[in-house]
Amino acid sequence: MTLDLTQFHETFYAESAEALDQMEAALLKLSAGDADLDLVNTIFRVAHSIKGGSATFGFTDVAGFTHILETLLDQMRGGKRRVDSALVDTLLRSCDLMRAMLGDTQAKRPLDKARISALHAELELIMASQGQAPAPSTAATPAPAAAAVQLPAA
Repeated sequence: MTLDLTQFHETFYAESAEALDQMEAALLKLSAGDADLDLVNTIFRVAHSIKGGSATFGFTDVAGFTHILETLLDQMRGGKRRVDSALVDTLLRSCDLMRAMLGDTQAKRPLDKARISALHAELELIMASQGQAPAPSTAATPAPAAAAVQLPAA
C-alpha cells in the first residue's frame, strides 16, 4: 500500500510559510546585533524542516537549495562562522528565495533557476571562505563596516 503524500502538501506549504516568518524575524534580530545562539538555532531548524519536508515530497530544487543553506547555518551554530551584516543580508535573501520557491512549487509555476543558481553559488562562495563572508563582488561604494559577532561554540 502506497501513501499519497499530496494530501499533506497544503499543510507543508502553510507550516513552511509560518516557519519562514520565524526565520526572517530571527534574522532581523541578528542584524540588529543580537548574536544569541538560540536565534541561530531557530534559523537552522527552519531550514532543516523545510529541507526535510521538501525532500519527502519530491521538491528537489527546494531541498537542494535549502541543504546548502542548512550547511552554512550549521557552521554558524558550531561557532565556525562569524555573523556580520553581509552574511545576515545573504541569509535574508535566501529566506526570500525559499518563500518564492515554495510559492512557485505550490502554484506549479516554473522556478527561477537563474536566481536559485546565483544565490546557491554565493552561499558556496561564503562557505569556501575561512569563517568570514567574502567581499561583495560589485564595485559599489563600500558600506560602513559593521561589527562582526562571534557566536560561542555549541
